[in-house]
Amino acid sequence: MHKIVINYDANDADKKVIREGILAFNKGILGKGMLEKTFSVFLKDESNNIHGGILAYFDSESVFVDVLWVDENSRHQGYGSKLLRAAENEACNLGCRYSTLDTWSFQAEEFYLKNGYERLGEIKNYYLHHSKIFLRKKLA
Repeated sequence: MHKIVINYDANDADKKVIREGILAFNKGILGKGMLEKTFSVFLKDESNNIHGGILAYFDSESVFVDVLWVDENSRHQGYGSKLLRAAENEACNLGCRYSTLDTWSFQAEEFYLKNGYERLGEIKNYYLHHSKIFLRKKLA
């Protein structure tokens, strides 16, 4: 008989079992490669210090921009758009046709709209009265 266990500090090996389990299930339906591959784009200074970047997952059709961050001192200088374009160009080179991402209502929806993304939907009051917004862009 199985038991239900709640754990607030699960180790990486246990989490890996869950992640690999769902990936194996998804592969059976969607085929190999679904959002298993990753790449990153970094904004670095001459000393190789990181001032921003993107963490992305990709498959055969779409890139998912998981994280886009630019440090406070480097914001409002066009670096976010340059990072996004670099990630989109890399995704195109990998054969992706779409870029998908989500953002919070207090973050960067306008930024993404200005960069050609379209709003797909919103989950209102997702957390502490803030909404989660989903966006997508068709790549070249």
